Formats: sequence, structure tokens, C-alpha cells
Amino acid sequence: MSDILTTAQAATLLGVSIRTAQLWVESGQLPSWKTPGGHRRIPRPAVLELIAGRPAPLISARAIVLAGEDQRSSWEGLIQCGFVVDIIEDPLLAAARIGETLPALIVIDDDGAGERLPLIDRLQDVASLAPALVLCRTDQPIVVPKRFHHIRLPKSASVSECLEAIVADFARNSSDVPPAEVAYPLPPNEAERLKAVENSGLLFSPREPSFDRLVDLAARLFDTPLAMVSLLTESQQWFKASHGYAGDVTPREWSLCNFTVTANGLTVIEDITLDPRLAGHATIEAPFGFRFYAGAPVRDHRGYALGSLCVIDRRPRSFGPEDRDALTTLAEAASRIIKERGQTRELREAQHSSASVRDPSIRAGQRA
Repeated sequence: MSDILTTAQAATLLGVSIRTAQLWVESGQLPSWKTPGGHRRIPRPAVLELIAGRPAPLISARAIVLAGEDQRSSWEGLIQCGFVVDIIEDPLLAAARIGETLPALIVIDDDGAGERLPLIDRLQDVASLAPALVLCRTDQPIVVPKRFHHIRLPKSASVSECLEAIVADFARNSSDVPPAEVAYPLPPNEAERLKAVENSGLLFSPREPSFDRLVDLAARLFDTPLAMVSLLTESQQWFKASHGYAGDVTPREWSLCNFTVTANGLTVIEDITLDPRLAGHATIEAPFGFRFYAGAPVRDHRGYALGSLCVIDRRPRSFGPEDRDALTTLAEAASRIIKERGQTRELREAQHSSASVRDPSIRAGQRA
């Protein structure tokens, strides 16, 4: 086993993205040097020292699916299971993407030609993937490394049956008791999503121009009286930014963004009074009188839908393809701000953890 690592190998051991590892290298947190060819190299002992001082990272919300294009629409059903989904046909590209994102779920849909199953062997040395679930749909005998939790289903199993098995498995192995029954929909990964909201550092933080400008732009662009960036906690909807609404928080059961978070994608309700899911919803009656809603998820750097950027009107209206693309773009802009902060926070925490490893007095202060 080599004591000299590439940035990608270091990122894999650390359980972070390659970009985060690069940030740690650039800041000096990870010692490194360049080869005569200009390639960055990192000593393995420095990586192991950093690992020793770091808490386990929150598992990501990503799923990498090695499958053919003909199965794309079926496997995209994982989006409704709370995942950010990459469907890749080439095994080498899938392996690279796994190394970059450290997904919570890896699916290998055997093509019968024997070209996809060897991806299992490529996972052998990736210790930071141990929390991931590996699902193989194949009729071939397979050997999955013992540290990986895995499900094997026959090729005759439908993709729908695979999705049901995945959701059931994550529910069984969740580290938290699922939330009590509520009057609004919840995504399958709600327990982990709530952790991501808590860890975002955004909750109850002051208003900021970067988010305020986005909701003001959304209200002007779509000519709606209300626009918000909302985060959903276990019991509340809290607004990081809002246009046309003076409050900071509502009960979560009032939030139409529940449907965006559960769908894990753009959600449009052109006439709320005609949607059977919203019969008797609190926002239909005075003083709200809401009739139209459109929201797109805002995500953290691990892919969790923390809430949404949404626009609301008091009259029914249509929302065409260009409108949908524009709202998604605004939500992605909000997400980029959140993701960059998440990566910066990880870097800061790693620096502190590494310093505590090197300086026993810091560890003693932490214990005190």
C-alpha cells in the first residue's frame, strides 16, 4: 500500500469531495508537494492523522446508478426517494463519479455482458464508502466486500421493486426514530435531511442581501406578491429570506414547500383549490388566500433538500417551461451559496480537528 496519495485518493480516504480535499491542500491543512510533472501528491500519514481527529461525516444524499439509458426514466424514481441521482452507463465514469461524490447509494444494474459487475471490485479500497448501500440487480454470483451493506436482487426484479427494497432498507437502518405521523408528506430520508438542516448553520441566522436579492428578483420576474427561501425543520418553516411576508416562521403544516421537499424537485400547483392533497389547507382561507405555488429545492453540499425557493400568488395561474427553468435557476443560485458555505465550514472544522490532534492542550480543553 503506497504511502503517497493523489488528491483523489486522499479525498476518498477522508470521505470528502475532491474539491474539498483540494481546498484543504490549498490552505495548507493537508501537506503536499508537486511532482516534476505538476501533479499534487499527499503523504498518507498526514491523511490518517486528519481522519483521527475528524468526526464521521453526514452521509450524502447522492445515488450513483450504473445502468443503461433505456432504464434512465425508471431509475430516476430514486429522486422521489430523496436522492440526487446520477445515472451513468460507463463503468469507468461511474467509478470516477463515486470517488468524487461518496454517495449513500450505489446501484449496479447488470447488463448481462459482464461489463458492470467489476465495479464492485473497484470499491474494495474505498474505506469511506462503508456507510453506502450497494444494490446489485443481477443473476450472476457476486462477492461484495464485507464492510459494505448490500442487497442483491435477481434481474427479473422490476426497478420499482428495487426502489421499494432501497427505501425499506434505509428505513430499517436509520440511526434515528422516524418523525411521528404528521398531516403533510415526508421524504424517506427525513431523519438525515433534518440533520443537514441543523448542520447548515442557516437556521435563525440574520437576513442577508445575497438571499434577499434572489427572492426580490423572483417576485419581479414572475410578478407574484410573495417569494421566499424557506428551510423546513421538524416542526417549523423558517424563512431565510422573504418578499411580501413579514413573518419569520410558520408551523410546518402550513408549508407548501413540504411538497417540494418530498418530491425532491420542482413542484408547481397552478390552482391550490383543485389539488385534493390540499383540501382544507390553512393557507387557502383568509388571511392568506393562496391559490398558486411553485417551488424548487435549495440544497446543501451533500445534496439534501433543506427547503425551497418558492413563489406564491393569490390567483390561479399557469407556469410554463421557461418559468420552470427560471425558478430552478434561482434555486440553484441559492444552493450554490449554501454549498460553498458548507465546504468552507468543513474546511474550518477539519483545521480545528487537525490542530487538536497536534496539540494535546486543545483536546484537553475540549474534554473540559
